[in-house]
Amino acid sequence: VDCGNNRKKSTAWDHFEKIKISEGQFKAVCHYCQKTYHANSKGHGTTNLLNHTPNCVKNPNRASLKGQQTLAFEPKMNGEEGFKLVPTAFTVEASRKALAEMIIIDELPFRFVEGYGFQKYSTTLQPKLQIRDIPSRQTVARDVISIYGVEREKLREALKGRRVCLTTDTWTSIQNLNYMSLTGHFIDDDWNLHKRILNFCLVEDHRGETIGRKIEMCLREWGVDGIFTLTVDNASSNGATIKFLQTVTKDWKGTILEHEFLHMRCCAHILNLIVGDGLKEIDASIARVLEAMRYVKSSPNRNRTFKSFVERLGIESKCLLSLDVPTRWNSTYLMLETAENFEKVFLRMDFEDDGYSSYFRTKEDSGGLGSPCMSDFQNC
Repeated sequence: VDCGNNRKKSTAWDHFEKIKISEGQFKAVCHYCQKTYHANSKGHGTTNLLNHTPNCVKNPNRASLKGQQTLAFEPKMNGEEGFKLVPTAFTVEASRKALAEMIIIDELPFRFVEGYGFQKYSTTLQPKLQIRDIPSRQTVARDVISIYGVEREKLREALKGRRVCLTTDTWTSIQNLNYMSLTGHFIDDDWNLHKRILNFCLVEDHRGETIGRKIEMCLREWGVDGIFTLTVDNASSNGATIKFLQTVTKDWKGTILEHEFLHMRCCAHILNLIVGDGLKEIDASIARVLEAMRYVKSSPNRNRTFKSFVERLGIESKCLLSLDVPTRWNSTYLMLETAENFEKVFLRMDFEDDGYSSYFRTKEDSGGLGSPCMSDFQNC
């Protein structure tokens, strides 16, 4: 096999033959048992080949490849607590795969593997591992892509013939870019509920038809031909999304009752609207408390002054001041709950801190809100 660019040839090809199927498509065939694996350089790495070689029952060198085994503790699967004792053998290939999985799970930068501290720590965990065996960031990036390809095929198989419930949302970033996420929910043959992100992508705009076309394209890519429900919030554009999908997927194999019950409204969004209407009754008090919190958080000096009052009054709460988010009612609750712990501090600042009192006096003179009083905290 010509690896090109002077790249080191994987030891997997000592035990496999690479055969061209079609243009850009290859398969790897085991020399001993003739088992085949996908072997496209971009979509499939050699991890599966390396894992197969020491376990191939017809491989005459299987025992030496497995190496000396030791006992180790592994966490039990299927939700069981505790650990089980299993025989295991160290291989560079297995540690490399585990490293790529760590990068994915912990969302670490690829350059993390090239840090001297990490490399030194790794060699102390396993003396058989040499620093030269730790892959570069470019190699880790390829391993991550390889794992993604394998997991994508697993998910594609798991979705075959299943009706999927979908949830989707769109938003605009601070860079003024439009994003859409699409999540699938389905039940497997063992009646286990699964939740998988099917797509996270840029969209041209938030129009209903645009979102509908993007969802349709995504479902076709995954081979999904049965939609059970689509859960969205109450944005007006989502009505157009539902109508578009009802039209273009009406004749799909898994369609139920011509999508009469396709549209599901997001309960969390409805609850947020209900609570938001209820909070309007004490809107002025909430606004004053919010302005007081904003004053304290607006500069380091004001924050230090606030903390000095906290210490002087002997308040032991470890809560941190936080501002609410209009689209999340629970964030308003958390803001008010925190403010209640520091009610005496805000009242004392209004009495002793000239900057605090003049800040609200200026706002009051300009027709704005005054500083929060005791009744505001009681109302909240």
